Amino acid sequence: MNILVAGSSSGIGASVAQRLVAEGHNVVLMARRKDKLESIAEALNSQMPGHACIAVGDVGKSEDCEKAVSIGLESYKTLDALVNAAGAWVDKRFSDVTYSEIQHFIHTDVLGATTVSRAIMPALIKRGGGRILHINGLQGFIRQHSPVLYTTVESAMRGFCESLRWESVQSGIHISLITLGSVANTEPFQPDPSLLHERGVRYRLSRKEVTDAILFILSQPLGVNVDEIILTPLGQTFE
Repeated sequence: MNILVAGSSSGIGASVAQRLVAEGHNVVLMARRKDKLESIAEALNSQMPGHACIAVGDVGKSEDCEKAVSIGLESYKTLDALVNAAGAWVDKRFSDVTYSEIQHFIHTDVLGATTVSRAIMPALIKRGGGRILHINGLQGFIRQHSPVLYTTVESAMRGFCESLRWESVQSGIHISLITLGSVANTEPFQPDPSLLHERGVRYRLSRKEVTDAILFILSQPLGVNVDEIILTPLGQTFE
């Protein structure tokens, strides 16, 4: 498959791209940090030559998303899927959040998700279908807990994916959401189990476990849609 991975300069996005290339797929790496993308692409292509290209850009800007799709089509002729891992984070009470933080968060997580999805849809429709997969957080469900701004964007993404799924049926585009609990983003891809536990219970997921779930979604035959996977560590709490 040929897959556009947005937010692929670090964290889950970079891990997904690395896993896809290791399994023989081609990836278009999209993020704002050119140096990071070039470093990741160089490492991937040293292992699997020609399997990674870069598209420097902001998912919240239509021209950048259109360019990323064009780069993918020029490099690999078709695009089969989008994995959107781009996201921001503001861990403050809403009364303390600045206006610029509100704008940045919504720009990346809501405007970004909808814009990059819109940009790839013509290419997926032309090839007869494909997959769009967005990564989401538990606050879209557990709305009585702060931070409020995070709850806002995650709820918006749930509504977007659920509605777009029904609209896209006749186009053959499969829409999936993977909702995650706490992830060990700063630890190794597959860390020592002790780094995922606290007081004897599991409180974080590894990036390997997250990528396993994402590749499960991408590996389904056309016509089989995984609406949503909710992946959480058993001992995660919301105190």
